[in-house]
Amino acid sequence: MTYWAELVELYEYKVADALGSRVPRGGRRSLAELREVLLAAPLEPALYHRLLASERQYRAHLRGGGLVEATPARPPAPRPPAAEDVHPTWTPPVTSGAAEAHAWEELRQLAWYAGLRTRLLHLGRALQAKPERPMLRTLYAVVENAGREARGVAQELAVPAAHDPLVSLHQPEVTRDLMLTLADGLLSPGGRSRLRAALSAVHEAPFPRHPDEDVFAARLEAAEREPLAPGARAALMDALRASFPQARDPRERPAIREAARRLQQGLDEVLADAPGPGLGTLPGRSILYAAHAEAALPEPDDGAAELVIHLAGGQAARWRGLDLRWQPVGPNWQLQVDGQVALLRPDRSPAERLLTLTTPNLTLHGALSGAYLLLRAEPRSAAALGRLAAQVRVVALLLDPTEYHANLRLARAAVQFLRDGAVKAASLGPGSAARYFEAPEGTLLALTRKGAEGLTARLSRLTPAGADAALRASAAVLGLSAERARRLHERLHAAAFIPEDLPEPQSLTRVEVPGDGRFVSVDLGDEPLALRALGRTLTLRLDHRGNLLAVQSGHPPAVLGDLLVLRRPEGQILLVRQGTWLGVAAGPTEQGKEAPGNVQPSSA
Repeated sequence: MTYWAELVELYEYKVADALGSRVPRGGRRSLAELREVLLAAPLEPALYHRLLASERQYRAHLRGGGLVEATPARPPAPRPPAAEDVHPTWTPPVTSGAAEAHAWEELRQLAWYAGLRTRLLHLGRALQAKPERPMLRTLYAVVENAGREARGVAQELAVPAAHDPLVSLHQPEVTRDLMLTLADGLLSPGGRSRLRAALSAVHEAPFPRHPDEDVFAARLEAAEREPLAPGARAALMDALRASFPQARDPRERPAIREAARRLQQGLDEVLADAPGPGLGTLPGRSILYAAHAEAALPEPDDGAAELVIHLAGGQAARWRGLDLRWQPVGPNWQLQVDGQVALLRPDRSPAERLLTLTTPNLTLHGALSGAYLLLRAEPRSAAALGRLAAQVRVVALLLDPTEYHANLRLARAAVQFLRDGAVKAASLGPGSAARYFEAPEGTLLALTRKGAEGLTARLSRLTPAGADAALRASAAVLGLSAERARRLHERLHAAAFIPEDLPEPQSLTRVEVPGDGRFVSVDLGDEPLALRALGRTLTLRLDHRGNLLAVQSGHPPAVLGDLLVLRRPEGQILLVRQGTWLGVAAGPTEQGKEAPGNVQPSSA
């Protein structure tokens, strides 16, 4: 809980900066990402109330026109545009077909709806812990009356009493169903209007007076005047009370009205970031295999947090290190993600068109609209980036061109040995490396990464001794040293089992990267990032298409997805990225020296 308390406090500081017309540390993007993480976090009630208080202030600030950040008093001097900067930095939206634009709009709604369900479930647990549960009882009546209005039932439900056994709000599953029903009602504009009307009705009359209440009071007064013995009079009064329903305490009405007022405020807060109606447009280069040419995304961005796929336009994709395959099954779609299979049903309810898939390195949240699928990667984590850092060291080792790409040839030989029990040495001699020298850097990087992932998966199923023996046997067939096989085994073992420990990122615009191979972490902002590595400056900046480019004088720009290896005469620069978290390391090639990182000897 100390971890979440510190994050809530950090969010309060960032909101305070925004309210004071200052640029939040890390930019608006870091504030939005921190907000998304906290709204889905398992906060205790006190922390959640602090979060909602800051959220309410920030939303009021945005509605008041405080969205534009303060302009610094002394703006930096503009630099001359480079050759790559002559393109426009803004891409106009695409006026696409009605079906594609509708799917894009619905996917935005479903993504918001998925987050809304998480927030309301957390809110339900907090309201259930309150004494007497006034807000939860009020919300129960509001949701029930909105549902009755949708079904055409005229009779309204009064707010139940604190310990009504027919409601059972003390049971977690009842509260869970109530909050999910509320989320379903908030998804559509019609449901929102019915909920608002029901909330106003409850505020006006929390519970009605009994129509015979005055008659009952007159009967009690008359019984008190009867000339009876005290015991007989008491028995008569008890009989009268038993024949009339017990009246609600009128002092409960102010508490219910206050609960309704607070629920109205909460409703405004959760709807503040709801997607508005679309205009029949969608961003350019936004959908993989899009039906509209200008909206088509050429290839998935491994550094992006989400991906939209037109399922009818293709059959497979690779994103964030995951192999995605799909095929139609009647009116439905079958999706396969690294061996996991999910059936997607476009004709189901919104809740049934949401899915979650957990892989060893990543958790995917998805939403389906017709033949369009939205995938969102879970917010960044140190463990996932650590695994990526260990993986990029394997890729960097395989890209070492010494001895005619000996490491890459050894990796291919090990795959043959593990698959067939033998190595075809004739096809893996020094002459086979000619195509590696001729291949473009991007193509060679993709090929090497795919081979590294496959070999890591194979060796992870063996014992360390078995994996070491396979690599040594493969090296012997190719005439390579056992030391080379040992070093490759260390890297593969770390990629499979030992994620690197990266430091927490810092919001900087200039970074000095040490030359000993250790990773440093940076929180990417809106401004270009200058990295001083291997005695030269490397700049990371966005191009006009939204790609993150690594630009260095004398070399062509390289697109940074989730990992990148830049080979230079002075050594190698390793970059890994997850969202805005960037890890960068620089140093000489690893062959012939002890490499940094979390390695483990093959004798383990």
